[in-house]
Amino acid sequence: MLNKQNLLLIIQREYLTRLKSKIFIVSTILAPIIMILLLVLPIMIQSMSGDRIRQYHVYDETGVVGHKLAESDSIYYQITGQTPGELREKLLLGSVEGYIVIPHEILDGMGIPAFYHDGSAGITVISRIRSDLQSAIQDIRLDRLEASEELRAVLADRFTVNNFTVSESGEETESSGLYALIGFVMGFIIYGAMIGYGAIIMRSVMEEKTSRIVEVIASAVRPLDLLMGKVIGVALLGLTQFGIWALAGSALMVSAAPVALMFSSGNGEAVEMAASFPVLGPMVWISFILFFLLGFLIYSSLFAAVGSAVDQESDSQQLQLPIIMLIIIPILFLFPVSDDPTSTLAISLSMVPFFAPILMPVRMAVISVPFWQFAVTILLMVLTFLLLIWLSSRIYRTGILMYGKKASLKELWRWVRQS
Repeated sequence: MLNKQNLLLIIQREYLTRLKSKIFIVSTILAPIIMILLLVLPIMIQSMSGDRIRQYHVYDETGVVGHKLAESDSIYYQITGQTPGELREKLLLGSVEGYIVIPHEILDGMGIPAFYHDGSAGITVISRIRSDLQSAIQDIRLDRLEASEELRAVLADRFTVNNFTVSESGEETESSGLYALIGFVMGFIIYGAMIGYGAIIMRSVMEEKTSRIVEVIASAVRPLDLLMGKVIGVALLGLTQFGIWALAGSALMVSAAPVALMFSSGNGEAVEMAASFPVLGPMVWISFILFFLLGFLIYSSLFAAVGSAVDQESDSQQLQLPIIMLIIIPILFLFPVSDDPTSTLAISLSMVPFFAPILMPVRMAVISVPFWQFAVTILLMVLTFLLLIWLSSRIYRTGILMYGKKASLKELWRWVRQS
């Protein structure tokens, strides 16, 4: 039975001590700023890099495709009478950026245009040249066939597919790709948190062990109370930090949105995507917090056991490996689970207590998970935590008094049985 008074005191000590630390304060301030910079800077850089009009020479054997290309407003296509060999020499000398060779048989559906450049043309430029060529060649071939304007309009028409999720409450428009992306982000956040905060727990136990403070603490507090207090205290610290990041990140994104839209105003797709970005329901956010907390408690119990079994962080690598593998395995299944969240594989893996903290939020972001799956997973995670915290406390009871010795997995099991 836990001693509530001692437990609350330990939770308070762990929480307040780390809340006031410089590392916590600095990381809490910097993270939202870095996040918004990562969102805004790529848009600004792309906008600034897109201002330069590129110029490429065109050797056109058809005599007509090059003139169609010249109508482009993003790339300057200069028709030339110089041979490909002469253009190649100029390219090697650096007097031209690149050139395009259009074979005469291209209008008959044969032959392939070629684009030669000095390596400065990126994916966007190459894609634009390919698109310009396809459009120019299609227009000329339609002119030859004397195609009507109606036919041209049909060929030029592009459409999307509306995606609806049907449930008893009705139909809701949905963007599965964006929801999957959000699920991926949630999964990686929990993945990083479990490793980062788990390491904090492990170092805390090792520091107390090496400084011999733990001998005094252990004489007044039971190992289970002490370990439970540490784990819960740091878990609350993690939730506090995520809460601050969420509020600060939302405020920064709102203030930075006008800047991002200003730089992306010429990109209709980016504006449309921003306008149609999906809004997650409260259940997804509640489940994210719940799975983060339970996942953290499960893995922190294991990290605490490792910390009590070694004196130095370098000695902990062998014991940490099984824990790290348990965290990495669900990351490997993120794509299969998000791609088919109702499959037997996705359901089974997302309900495994060690994998659920990462995979279940991904499924819940993409689909409406049946309540029984959610409830059973939560129950299994709670039971797993209680079992692990009990086992870890038995390792903790013996390990914190062991100095100068690195325990093996076999020896840890012996500590559990003998404690």
